[in-house]
Amino acid sequence: MAHVRTVLFVLLWWAALFGWWLVLIGTNAGLEEIAAACAALLAALLVEGIRRQGLLRYRFEARWLAKTLKVPFKVVQEIVVVFWALALHMAGLRRVSSRYRAFAFPAGDDDPTSAGRRAVASEADALSPNTLPVDIDCERKVALRHELDPRRASDELP
Repeated sequence: MAHVRTVLFVLLWWAALFGWWLVLIGTNAGLEEIAAACAALLAALLVEGIRRQGLLRYRFEARWLAKTLKVPFKVVQEIVVVFWALALHMAGLRRVSSRYRAFAFPAGDDDPTSAGRRAVASEADALSPNTLPVDIDCERKVALRHELDPRRASDELP
């Protein structure tokens, strides 16, 4: 049974990485597919080695994964915010005044579920053009991020 789980783990990682490669490259040419298959296999085997060492301990909560469904809409909304801030800056009407800001975040502890929550939240926030996650402090239970237009940034991750 353990071998089946290992094969399934590597296969799922391979499929995700293979697909990600093709999305990033933007083509499905034969040579690119071969390169994607090879790179994805090497990366999936590397991930399996890391997992066996106990360094890949994440458990994802359905509630936090569901929050990522709104990320594409947030990205589109924040593209408008960034372009509007840039237009106002270039017109000399308002300077872009970015800042770093810390806000409350349920960071959790050193368990796999908390690590998964931090990973999902920071990766989802990194996709938005107006915000860039910097750090999540588990002791203080705060997240630090950079905001290009702080007036339009929300107080939550993701």
